[in-house]
Amino acid sequence: MWQNRVRRAKGFDYLGYQRYLITLTTRLRARSFADPQEAGALSAQIGPFFAARHFDVLAYCVMPDHVHLLLEGTSDDADLREAVRSWKQRTGYDWKQRTGMQLWQPGFHDRVMREGDDTRLVVRYILHNPVRAGLVMDARRYPWSGSSQYTFEELLEHAGDWAPEWKS
Repeated sequence: MWQNRVRRAKGFDYLGYQRYLITLTTRLRARSFADPQEAGALSAQIGPFFAARHFDVLAYCVMPDHVHLLLEGTSDDADLREAVRSWKQRTGYDWKQRTGMQLWQPGFHDRVMREGDDTRLVVRYILHNPVRAGLVMDARRYPWSGSSQYTFEELLEHAGDWAPEWKS
């Protein structure tokens, strides 16, 4: 069924001091994190898990059927592929033990941030994902997004002003 896995950038090693926008999708887009307890439990372990693997979580958002992470390597041996593989394996195993079902779709989508990319736009995209999805009217009211490095207010300040197009 999952024949077309997302391929990583050819010739790029995904190691070291890099920034990445990562999107992971639940299997068959199941709304696995619509349950506040599930979303809260997943959100709480994102920062510590990735910190132990040499990544800062600059911003994250746990949506009902997917997760966005803006990660930044903090050492030469920060290995994105291994960190994401391990996280999916651990969270997927725990999920299967509780529910008997598979949690994640195979693979993940990544965007390697390049010199000159505006990280503020990525932070804005992540924080306002629940607003665009109609889950909340104000990003500050969505409890399953944040950062391991910054307060939500600091993130919003860094991201600048933003309003949905229909409110402009």
